[in-house]
Formats: sequence, C-alpha cells, structure tokens
Amino acid sequence: MKVPGLSANIRTVEGLQTISGSPVDIWVAEGLQTAPEYVTPELLQTYQLKEIRKLLSYLKKNSSYYKEKLMNCYPEDLRTISDFCRFPTTDEKDLIGQEWRFQCVASSDIRRIVTVPTTGTTGQQKRIRFTEDDLNRAIAFAPFGFRTMSEPGDSVAVMMSGESDGSIGENIRQGIEPFGMRTSVYGPVSDLADAAGFLCREKPDVIVGIPYQMAALAGYMKIHRIEYSVKSVLLSADDVSEAVCRRLRRQWNCRTFRHYGMTELCMFGAVECQEHDGYHIRALDQYFEVINPDQEGCGEIAVTTFRHQGMPLLRYRTGDIGKITAQKCRCGSVLPRISVIRGRKSNRVIFPGGELFLQDVQEVVYQDDRIIDFDCLAGNRQILIVFYVLPEERIDDKGVAILRKKLSDYPAMKDIVLKIKVRIMQKSELKQRNKKRIEKL
Repeated sequence: MKVPGLSANIRTVEGLQTISGSPVDIWVAEGLQTAPEYVTPELLQTYQLKEIRKLLSYLKKNSSYYKEKLMNCYPEDLRTISDFCRFPTTDEKDLIGQEWRFQCVASSDIRRIVTVPTTGTTGQQKRIRFTEDDLNRAIAFAPFGFRTMSEPGDSVAVMMSGESDGSIGENIRQGIEPFGMRTSVYGPVSDLADAAGFLCREKPDVIVGIPYQMAALAGYMKIHRIEYSVKSVLLSADDVSEAVCRRLRRQWNCRTFRHYGMTELCMFGAVECQEHDGYHIRALDQYFEVINPDQEGCGEIAVTTFRHQGMPLLRYRTGDIGKITAQKCRCGSVLPRISVIRGRKSNRVIFPGGELFLQDVQEVVYQDDRIIDFDCLAGNRQILIVFYVLPEERIDDKGVAILRKKLSDYPAMKDIVLKIKVRIMQKSELKQRNKKRIEKL
C-alpha cells in the first residue's frame, strides 16, 4: 500500500530512497488541497489563523479554564498572527491539579489519558487527555514523518514505551504498518547487554530511541566489539546533542534524525529532513511560536494544538528554548520550521558568565566513546559531572584533563568550580530515569 502523495519526487541519497524536499510538506499540501509546489507560508498561515479562530470559540464554549482565561478575547480580534501574540499563554503549572478544567469533551469521549512527570523537581505530574480523533490525527502523520528516514519494506524497532494501547510504539505501528513497514517494540533500554542482543537478532532498518540510551548502547557495543550497523536512527523524547548523533553515525554507520515531540502534542511535533536543516513542523495540527526571543531569535517555544478535541492548548509554553526560522530549507521547503532547540529551561544553569545547558555538557561528554553514561549536578557556583564507564575501560588523568578543559571553555564556566568523578558500571544496567536532567548539587 502506498502513502498518498509520497510516490512523487523520489530521489536517492547515500543509497537511501528519499523524498525530494520534506515529506511533511507533502502532508501539508494534501491538507491544504493543493500541490506541494504551490504551498507558501502565507497560504499555511491563512489556514492556521482560520483554525485558531475556530479553536478560540471551541475553548470559550467547552473549557472552564479557558472560558475564564479568554474572557476578554474573541475570535474576531484575531486578524493576523501579530494579534495572536497578544493572547495569554499557559504552561504546565496551569495544568497540574486542574486538568479537568482544560477538558473540552465528555469523559466518555476520552480514549487515552497519559500521566507524565512535570519538568521541575517537585515530583508532581500532569495528565493529558486525548480523544480517538486526536490519536488518529497523530497516527495519520506518522507515515509522512517516517518517510524521511525509511521506505516501504523496512523494519522499525521502537526502543521506547510501546506495549499499551495509545503508546508511542503502538501509534507508530498503526501509522506505518499499513504502508509496508514492520514494527517491533523493545521498550526503553535499561539492560545494555539485553538491548544489544535484541538489535543483533532483529536487525532492524530503523531504530527509534531515547538519545542518551542510544549513545550508551552504541558505546557498549563498541567496547564489547559487537559489530553493528543500521540504516537510520530517529532520536526523540529528550535533548538531542550533535555529539550523540556523531557517536551513532560513527559507530553504527547510520543516518540520524531528530524528532521534536511531547505528550501534549500527542507525541508527534516536528522532524528533521534529509538535509538536517531544522525540524519540519506538523503544521496542519499545530502552531509553533517563540516567546520573548533574544537577539539571536532564541526563546521559549510555545505551541497551540488547534486540531485537538479532548484537551487543546492555546499558546502553551513548552519549557523548551529554541528558534524558529522562515528561511528556505536546504531541502527546498519554504515553510517555517524549528531551526534550533537548545534544551529545556529546567536543564540549564545560569551563572554570572552565562547559561549552561545540559546539551552543552553532552557535546563534550559524548565525544569520548569510553563514557557510557553521565550525571550532572549543579549549584552554588559548582558543577559535578560523574562519568560512568564499563569495567573493561578506564579514563586516566590525562583523559579527564582533556574533558575538563573542553567543559571549562564554555563562557558560563568562568570562575565556576568544576568537579569530575569517574565511576565503574558493575553491570550493563543504565540508571532508570524518565529524562536526563541537571540535578541539584
């Protein structure tokens, strides 16, 4: 079975058949009922404004939270995107404990409720609710997102949650298997030896995984001389540094792709194209913007999920720092896309010399293939970084000094005390964590 629209514009890059331009643009064109070459930023924005106006009416009618929040906001006030920038924002603190006030449908119409930790250190959780239609829209996007890195006949291994109905793995399976791709779900990686055995047995063409877990797995397999290669790796669910991508490309001889998603988006948000020139947005269902950008255009990413029915969000501040560009992509797309994601606000420390993000630490740590995992703790003008290595490997004082120098070169590290420890992983087990974070020291 073919994905409508994807049979056109096929080209080959490094032996991999791909779509000329981004497959996401083909999906957008179909939604706008035009050909990809006729899709313009203006046409897309006209569509998005129309949908956001509908959302405003829907929220004021069905959500007790937004009925109050948008008391003085009306659809007819929204004539341009500049007008939209004056509407109030929300964030996860507004959700906690009152998610029911965001719900816009009867509880009997909610198909799936996802409970996830908040980004802070309080241990609080948020519960995001989706209807059947919300889930189906995400599933419908999946084959276009995956066509960037795969083709019919490929097998896809999902090393993220996936056994339950409505989970990441299950939605990927429902989205891509009708179009000739086979899916196997392993789940998040905790035992590196077991995960390596799974990959060697299954021999997937594409892997979907969490960045730090994939970096650890690649490092483990190299140290144990397990020869392995794969066509593509899609990294999602956490900060993705270029150093992680380089490690995977170097050790697995693969192409890497980054995906930006979160539970509030019903998983899928934006994905890199073959040119790796930014993340192409799921723009028929979501509107992305940057709040309070700095001189370089970076600020907090906010999203409006204007096609959701169960629990749509208006100008929802994600807690992620990034940049959106309107410049033409190297793949040929003219639509806005996310050009940079620096990381989460909760995964940065602010020192007198500037900001240090967890991604900055990753860029240094994952250059050394001996390091399987790491912890980062910060506070009181100090940073402690703990490197985890396997018993077969050692990092001597010279190796630690090289890493210390690279970390100290960041402007934010001026006059900051940097402590480094090296610990041995006695087993092939990774620490269990939802996401990698900068912890308090």
